[in-house]
Amino acid sequence: MSHLSWGLLFVIPVVIVLLALLGIHPLVSITLLGQVLLTSQVTIPTLAIALALNVGGALSYLVSPFEGAIFLISDLADVPPTTVAIKYNGWFGLWFGYVRIIGVNSK
Repeated sequence: MSHLSWGLLFVIPVVIVLLALLGIHPLVSITLLGQVLLTSQVTIPTLAIALALNVGGALSYLVSPFEGAIFLISDLADVPPTTVAIKYNGWFGLWFGYVRIIGVNSK
């Protein structure tokens, strides 16, 4: 794969997470990005696109303060949802994202 393909595979999960932090559900952004990428003229293998979309979805469910599980945990712990999403899950999310993005791009 070319350097442009590697960069695009890195950007896909980041875009999904940023959209989730803005309040757009990850399922919507995954579906839209997947359709756009599969109909475009990029030379990235379909499996790599699917893995990047899945990594973005997993990360967005982990660090978005708008997800249901984050609301439940924050209510049980009596802390704000942003504390659970960013402070508690943030480091694991960064580690997971780094390992998975490098894993997707090494194929």
